[in-house]
Amino acid sequence: MRPIHLFLLGLTMACALPLCAQDHPLGETPTWAEAIAAYEQLHQDHPDATEFVEFGLSDVGRPLHLFTMGPSDAPLRILVNNAIHPGEPCGVNASLMWATDLLQPGRLPEGVHIGIVPLYNVGGGLRRNCCTRANQNGPEEYGFRGNARNLDLNRDFIKCDSRNALSFNAMFTDFDPDLFADTHTSNGADYQATMTLIATQPDKLGGPLGAWLEATLLPELYSGMEERGTEMCPYVYSLGATPDDGIQDFLETPRFSTGYAALHHTIGFTTEAHMLKPFDDRVKATLRFLDVLLEAGVRHAEVIDALRQAQDHAYRHTSSHPVDWTLDTTAVDSVRFGGFEARYEWSAVTGSKRLRYDRSAPWTRNIVHLHTFRPTQEASLPAAFIVPQAWRHVIARLEANGVVSIPIPQDTSLTVEVTRILDHSAPNRPYEGHHLRTALSTSRTLESVQLFAGDLLIPADQPAARYLLETLSPQAVDAFFRWNFFDSVLQQKEYFSSYVFEDTAERLLDESPTLRLALDSARAERDLSARAQLDFIYRRSPHSEGTAGRYPVFRIPAGQSLPFRE
Repeated sequence: MRPIHLFLLGLTMACALPLCAQDHPLGETPTWAEAIAAYEQLHQDHPDATEFVEFGLSDVGRPLHLFTMGPSDAPLRILVNNAIHPGEPCGVNASLMWATDLLQPGRLPEGVHIGIVPLYNVGGGLRRNCCTRANQNGPEEYGFRGNARNLDLNRDFIKCDSRNALSFNAMFTDFDPDLFADTHTSNGADYQATMTLIATQPDKLGGPLGAWLEATLLPELYSGMEERGTEMCPYVYSLGATPDDGIQDFLETPRFSTGYAALHHTIGFTTEAHMLKPFDDRVKATLRFLDVLLEAGVRHAEVIDALRQAQDHAYRHTSSHPVDWTLDTTAVDSVRFGGFEARYEWSAVTGSKRLRYDRSAPWTRNIVHLHTFRPTQEASLPAAFIVPQAWRHVIARLEANGVVSIPIPQDTSLTVEVTRILDHSAPNRPYEGHHLRTALSTSRTLESVQLFAGDLLIPADQPAARYLLETLSPQAVDAFFRWNFFDSVLQQKEYFSSYVFEDTAERLLDESPTLRLALDSARAERDLSARAQLDFIYRRSPHSEGTAGRYPVFRIPAGQSLPFRE
């Protein structure tokens, strides 16, 4: 291992050199141990201005760390997360340089509290290699995308399959950042810009924050980067095979870090430095973005605070909110873009046509930019949710996000809104350890349910309102239902033998003309087998268990007073 004081000195000196040049042509990035030791050294050198704490464990058993600068009660809070994908480590280097520079006399602005996660995916960071990022230009060695459980941690912020994510949820809620940055390196097309940016999608963020982000903050970040000599463009998510056909915004739903941040009314950014640019150029571009974000944040600190408060108040007092979105392909805009000529030529490997970008033929022109999203699903905000204590994995995630709940004091029956999953689907192939389930059809009725002492009543009028609505509404894009937390309720547990139930069914039809009429109507609509006819009767009889398909999160209707409150 390199001596830490020399490694830090190298980072600091490199920042002042052209392209942040380092010893190796591909550049170097610290190991997890080196990064942690470097921040330990910074804390020892500046004990009054910094803190360096552990905030939980990773899946590989090593602790997660948070380095902070500035007073914890400062009006502006900025959080930076690094190496969620350790093969994309430019933020690891840039954040160390940034912290080292800001701790020099007179450099850290007043009124700001900065938090840095040195290397979030510890397990992936410990799996050092030179080659798994096959398309990337350096550094010499880096970590691996998957964590110790082979999870992509930037798909884990809602489901929290990893210990990393559950720890991060609690830390994020406690830190409560106004601005959040997650540092990455891109994949995909070749083009001129060194830095691309994914911002919290303004339509999805919504409210006064979304409008201000789009109208004010984003233009200032782009112009600030340009003034520093680093071109930045929106993340290149191509509509076709190349950017020539245009690009679209990336919809970062709550499984992603910035989508998760939006549930807390935090503006988030994912920096995506271009994979084919030299590593040291990518580090420099990331460092410049952090500087630009800090300057803009300080300049607008009062506005950001007021907008977050207004957003929180408006959300709690609006009856219905979007919980899923889709790209509006009719809202066509354009963006100035610098690309390279794309050519197709015969491949010496496959004997087929291959794509090649010609860097000797750059072009700059306006291309199509689709960046408007419209809601496809909405959910209403109730007066409260009720989560039975049996669903402890859900409750653990709610608690990590600061959700306030009231334990039900005694066993009781209560009339509540009950949602039933009438139809649903899931793909055959797993995604991040799950088969994402879609609620295709639901119903909601008022029913009396049995509750037990210790079940949780969760008022919706609290700062975590958006987190609650987008995790507990089964139709939401990243709801706990989608991530299979409630799959067990979809299975019927009790059944019947046809030869026994035949006599019971006959009696039930004789006793209920309404049931007989419903069966006749069902027969007329479709061809029902003998078993299907008996099942139709069974499901409408007292013998049916009544809980299969019953979504186990209940609702107190909006406007209704809450029970169990003093």
